[in-house]
Amino acid sequence: NFELKEGNVLKLNFKEQTFDLVINNFMIDLMPADTFDTIAQAFYRVLKPGGRLVISNFSFGTKSVHKFWFWVAKSFPSLLTGCRPVAFKTYLLNAGFEIEEEVDVSQNTFPAQVISALKK
Repeated sequence: NFELKEGNVLKLNFKEQTFDLVINNFMIDLMPADTFDTIAQAFYRVLKPGGRLVISNFSFGTKSVHKFWFWVAKSFPSLLTGCRPVAFKTYLLNAGFEIEEEVDVSQNTFPAQVISALKK
């Protein structure tokens, strides 16, 4: 059973420790960098102890072809609707998460990172 609700990650209207699982896909790379701490803390706040966060975002990548996407994001941001590569792991650690797994993937040369983190 589930219910979909529209929300604002900067003002989540959920009580503390509401969810066992939070999934976030390709949103962080659209948000201002000065909101990253707030976002990580919001995810932590709404998760139950032992809860899991799974997050994916546009990353810098490790292959030479990934530099192309960084160039596109920097030179022509509107082509990627303003998203750009980000490194979010440090924000999760600062919020109190334990990183369970991080995987770098390349989707048709587009670099992404998927992180699974646990609330301690």
